[in-house]
Amino acid sequence: MRFPASIIAFILGLLMAGIGVGLLTVWASDEIPTAQSQEVQDAPLTVISDEIVDPDAERDEFIISAEGEYTLALARTQDIEAWVGDAAHVTIGAVQEGEDDAPATIETQFTEGEATVPDPSDSDLWAVSETTEGDLRYRWSAPDDSGEWSLLIFRDGEEPAPSAVTVELPEEEDSLLGTILIVLGSLLILVAIFLLYRALVARRRGVVTHEGDVQDSGASAATTPRGRGSVDAASGSTTAATDSAAAPAAATGAAATTGTAAAAGTAAATETSHTTAEDEMTQTDGQPEHADQQDPQHDREDPQHIDPAEEELTGTLGSISSTESTQDPHDPDATGIIDPVRPEEDGPEQGRTWRSRSVASAAALALALSPAVLMADAENPAEDPAEDDSAQTEDVEAEEVEAEQDEDAGYSVLLESQLQGIIEDIAETTAAADAEFDAELLSPRVSGNAEQVRELTYRNHEIDEDVTPDAIGTEILSAAVTSDSEFPRQAVVITQDTDAEIPQVLVIEQESPRENYELTQAVLMVPGTEFPAIAAEDGGVGPVDPDNEDARFAANHAMERVAVFLNNREYYFGMNVEDNAYIEDLQAYQEELSESAQDLSISYTRPIIGEGSTAMRLPDGSVIAVGSFDSTTQLRPEDGASINLSGVTAELAGTESTTEDVDIVNRESMILHIPAEDDEKVVVLGVHDIVNEVNILD
Repeated sequence: MRFPASIIAFILGLLMAGIGVGLLTVWASDEIPTAQSQEVQDAPLTVISDEIVDPDAERDEFIISAEGEYTLALARTQDIEAWVGDAAHVTIGAVQEGEDDAPATIETQFTEGEATVPDPSDSDLWAVSETTEGDLRYRWSAPDDSGEWSLLIFRDGEEPAPSAVTVELPEEEDSLLGTILIVLGSLLILVAIFLLYRALVARRRGVVTHEGDVQDSGASAATTPRGRGSVDAASGSTTAATDSAAAPAAATGAAATTGTAAAAGTAAATETSHTTAEDEMTQTDGQPEHADQQDPQHDREDPQHIDPAEEELTGTLGSISSTESTQDPHDPDATGIIDPVRPEEDGPEQGRTWRSRSVASAAALALALSPAVLMADAENPAEDPAEDDSAQTEDVEAEEVEAEQDEDAGYSVLLESQLQGIIEDIAETTAAADAEFDAELLSPRVSGNAEQVRELTYRNHEIDEDVTPDAIGTEILSAAVTSDSEFPRQAVVITQDTDAEIPQVLVIEQESPRENYELTQAVLMVPGTEFPAIAAEDGGVGPVDPDNEDARFAANHAMERVAVFLNNREYYFGMNVEDNAYIEDLQAYQEELSESAQDLSISYTRPIIGEGSTAMRLPDGSVIAVGSFDSTTQLRPEDGASINLSGVTAELAGTESTTEDVDIVNRESMILHIPAEDDEKVVVLGVHDIVNEVNILD
């Protein structure tokens, strides 16, 4: 019965496991739950915060439903909020789970304000922008982990922006039934394998037992000695069959004591039925010679009727197992033959023993298999609560420390890609203006002193063709970008043009969120000077009050004292200034000019233009100071001496010679690096000057 039972169990197991797999796969529901934004009033701007995504729930996509063309801009939340300002807009936030079987929704809020805004497309605040059309599946991907990021959707600032958003929620699959069927099916398959194994073991045991019976009886009736050793059933001692006449005698003795042997065999079988299962599996001996004294079950198990296929399967024919007997080998009434014990003839106690072991084995296999299957189905296996709480506490502490460090260091308000795009746009604008020598083309990317210097350059070029502006380089060598989110925002960038041998120091500034960065200063670096190697995205850069001593000197103080030192080599502040080629050449030229003009008095003044310099603190504590001067060279002739002018100065003065006092005013731009340590010196990074005007004093 074990063969049919194993086959039935195997088929049922496969069927149940297959149904379980089907319930988890092909028969699972195709319906995907979603959450949708609420309908609100139209607005020119739609802001989607990063709360709409949940990386822990693997929800990083959402669908924007729209018609026509629109633009998406990704930027830091603070930048989008600054640009939006008082404009009317729709804010889309987190997914809100429904209560009492209500569907989930997306938090949607309308804020009143300006009905129209300028076109936001070309703002420098956007890290990435893309123009698309129609429905769009958007995968959230922030450029980095610095700060919070949001998405701004708009058309042209006047038409309503799309605000219909759908989020696909993770489906809560009911996998319990499928998992149970897979587990039960797997257990049935294991039980089927176990039953098949038991059936094979039982068949093999029966074959081995009857083989021993046949060979024992054959040895008694043989006419030719086999020379094979035999095992005494009572004592287990081995003897050799050496006499050919011994076989008939043994057969006769066995026949004479048939009745007694049968009784003894029955008693031995009853006595040995209480032995262990291991003894029962090995207890075999010879069979009675007469058929009328054999058990009918024994006839059915006769080795002569065994299927050759089964013989090949068991592979045990020709082997004999012997065990010790409880009978006395010298007892004349005993033959030493024990009726073989077969599984089919086990008593009640034996049956219970085999059944209990089978159940125990199956239960052990089930306990071994079930956790593995259930753990494979579960997403988060159970953990030790104490360890989990400890790990969470450590994570929270680590996050707090990291947050404090980030707060202290800050982060650049511009990504490297943003800064590169800004510099390239400024270079393109200035190149177009330089080609036409048209200052009007500088707007809106050049302003302040940089715009004035280029206007003067274009004017002087009309007088002297050798006067040309320096091209703006696009290769960024270093950059100090403010980490302060307040406006205006500044950055100092070192660039180099492909055709230039000397790098440039550029100062760019963004006055307000809806204005772009503009070039305010552009000077060539002084040969031999160095600028700190700072990446565009490094934090720790911020504006400082130029009157505060955030470094060795306050920015305004250092700028004014360096200006005086440029006029006079003997000025005391020179001991705090690093020597360089520009300072040496300028002072040497001024001294030579004074010595060569015997009838001419020459003096210099360099007052700072405007409110003073602009200062930025670098991560190492040093300060970059940027300022502009109207440097005036005062020429005073003595005893009727004349002053000869040429080139641009003569054209601006309207004469080539005069005996009147003359003031030549140059526009100068200067950039200083003020160290943080007292034992280091101020470095003049760059100076640029150009003739502004020539005044003849009557």
